[in-house]
Amino acid sequence: MFCENHLAGIITEDVLGYTNANAEPQKPILTVLHAGTESDSGMEFSYPTDGKAKLILAQAIFPIGAVLPMHTHPSPVVLHVLQGKLTSVRPNGESTTYTAGDSYIEAPNSPHKVTNTGKRPAIIYGVFTTVEGHGPLTIFE
Repeated sequence: MFCENHLAGIITEDVLGYTNANAEPQKPILTVLHAGTESDSGMEFSYPTDGKAKLILAQAIFPIGAVLPMHTHPSPVVLHVLQGKLTSVRPNGESTTYTAGDSYIEAPNSPHKVTNTGKRPAIIYGVFTTVEGHGPLTIFE
């Protein structure tokens, strides 16, 4: 009997992640992935003020070799790469490569082109800080 209960406890805690009902409850772990007052390219940003504040969480999936041509965003965007490898290139040729786990900020009206330069699809999440009725999230040049 002891062995079965002990084994059940090990399976419950170690495999399923559950703890004993009498144990101290575990606390969530909060990690700030990115924070800043300027974009990765060094541009300061501000929030649109011409309407009611609106946050949008978007996901983009880039197939292998996919290119998002030169574009801007009308408001700041915080991005997080979940999977893959993306390279962002500015009109002056400056490039930055982001891989899974990287987070960064894009300032409004900062032109860039994004290419999946990895060997698997890339997935990013972006939080757009905008206002209602502000128009498209991405503006192509």
